[in-house]
Amino acid sequence: MTRKRYVVASLGALALAGIVAACGSGSDEGNPAAPSPAPAAEAPVSVKIIGLNDFHGNLEAPGGSVVVPDAANPAGTRVSAGGAAYLASLIQSLKAKNPNNVVVAAGDMVGASPLVSGAFHEEPAIDVLGQMGLEISSVGNHEFDKGRDELLRLQHGGCFPRSADGRRGIVGVDTCMTNGAYAGAKFQYLAANVIDQATGKPLLPAYQIKTFDWAKVAFIGMTLKDTPSVVTPAGTAGLSFEAEADTVNKLIPELRQQNVNAIVLLLHEGGSTTAGTVNDKSCPGLNGAVVSIVDKLDPAVDIVISGHTHQEYVCTRPDGKLLTHTGFYGRLASEIDITIDPSTRKVSSKVANNRVAVNDLVIKDNNGNPIALPAGYTALAKDSAVDAMVKRYVELTAPIKNAVVGAITATIDRTQTAAGESALGDLVADAYLAGTSDASFGPAVIAFTNPGGLRQNLVYDAATGGQATFGQLYAVMPFGNSMVTMDLTGAQILRLLEQQWEAPQPAGGRVLQVSSAFTYTWDASKPAGAAAGQGNRVDPASLKLNGIAIEPARTYRVTVNNFMASGGDNFTVLKQGTDQQAGPVDIDVFEDYFKARSPVGPSAANRITRLN
Repeated sequence: MTRKRYVVASLGALALAGIVAACGSGSDEGNPAAPSPAPAAEAPVSVKIIGLNDFHGNLEAPGGSVVVPDAANPAGTRVSAGGAAYLASLIQSLKAKNPNNVVVAAGDMVGASPLVSGAFHEEPAIDVLGQMGLEISSVGNHEFDKGRDELLRLQHGGCFPRSADGRRGIVGVDTCMTNGAYAGAKFQYLAANVIDQATGKPLLPAYQIKTFDWAKVAFIGMTLKDTPSVVTPAGTAGLSFEAEADTVNKLIPELRQQNVNAIVLLLHEGGSTTAGTVNDKSCPGLNGAVVSIVDKLDPAVDIVISGHTHQEYVCTRPDGKLLTHTGFYGRLASEIDITIDPSTRKVSSKVANNRVAVNDLVIKDNNGNPIALPAGYTALAKDSAVDAMVKRYVELTAPIKNAVVGAITATIDRTQTAAGESALGDLVADAYLAGTSDASFGPAVIAFTNPGGLRQNLVYDAATGGQATFGQLYAVMPFGNSMVTMDLTGAQILRLLEQQWEAPQPAGGRVLQVSSAFTYTWDASKPAGAAAGQGNRVDPASLKLNGIAIEPARTYRVTVNNFMASGGDNFTVLKQGTDQQAGPVDIDVFEDYFKARSPVGPSAANRITRLN
């Protein structure tokens, strides 16, 4: 019979029920730190590791497709994949191959989720993942979208707290939807490199050890080091995010003391390849931050299950480390098989394949004809238990999701002009401004929004006459950020615009979307990546409001979301804003805008001008 045992290195975090919290070295409670040598009769142990990442609360089939290898089509064939009930079936079929199995994930399992999970503060996704059999997950940056306290609530349980306006946090309406309670995650979140500055210890356990027969496999959880710059800074206050590889390597001696036989890193950082189909093990053109991290890891690390970049790959590094990523939204799962040799006490073989959670939705070609599934692929049946859970939340959200709030005259999308402006960005900035332009807010005269907060396009549907539903609006902005209106001088507004390209912004910068009546010009011939405070890409004389030049010493009321207001995306000048006033939630102002101004059409996208 297979014997399974757990050890969690809690370091200040509570252990889940059924998991033993480690003390000191993290060894099994009641067992010696160094077990006796293996008896000669011990056999090799095979373990199946099932890896997930970047599920983002996609309980329903997410749409879109993946391209799979097809002997009849050298370019590959598109198949529809994903949906929690289908993914659960895939997981169960993989688990059935080997009783020594474990389901793990590399973060962003919630956050930026569809309404079916987001409307209930991610409790549905957490519950469904537990039902799927997820046991261990690293923390991704999106798990911090609502801050550390909300992350800990999702782990340990409890209802979402009542908001100040009383609209959110109502038991049985948007939280604690099962008998008035939410028990917390059945799986354990890990975050070795997220340090609580008050205690000097990880916010959540650093690692977990699972024992199969005599073999011990350790799973280390690692969060994106850059998390504070991509989530609301207030939500990570008091936490430090340490370098990923350094953190892992420091843990290796501790794990060796516990006679661990295999080490798996659950890393919320990734890369990309140029592969045309899934499961291309040649791993063509692998690049990205994950490469340098993996290649710095101690040789004791056997496997890295990665996430964050939403790019599927199966790679083997020069030193033999396996590196996997399943893409995003639960369309695939990594099937990783390892064998641990009893004489060397180490991994003797390892192989990985990305498996597709094929659903029964139809993919059509450019002529509208259904595309047949390639040989070797069949649609999975839904897991009945998970399907029932998903259907319940779909039914609960249907009246909200399908409510018509207005109309659009054409598709309004995120495609950016050469200047960095998009019609959708203009629309959202205009909604921000409209929602804070009455006298109680000053009123605001300019609004900005960050492009990373825009997650989906608004697609025109001729069959409905362009109706826009609440569900569509929510898909554009699923974060639930609130408005913040503040005083900025003209000089500070110029500084804000320069920060779009100043270090430490990524290559290409982050071009803010701006509200109507505000215009400016920037020059691409001027160098990007200047040190903080040294950028000079924006023409100061070009900043205008209603055609009138912005005066450096004059004060203007400006609205942004709370993510930006606290310095998110490296727009730190906004932290200097004075007379700050909190406003409504972004989805509420977006809905109000549509109700008041429909039908809404795409802007001319002529507010930002680029030279050269």
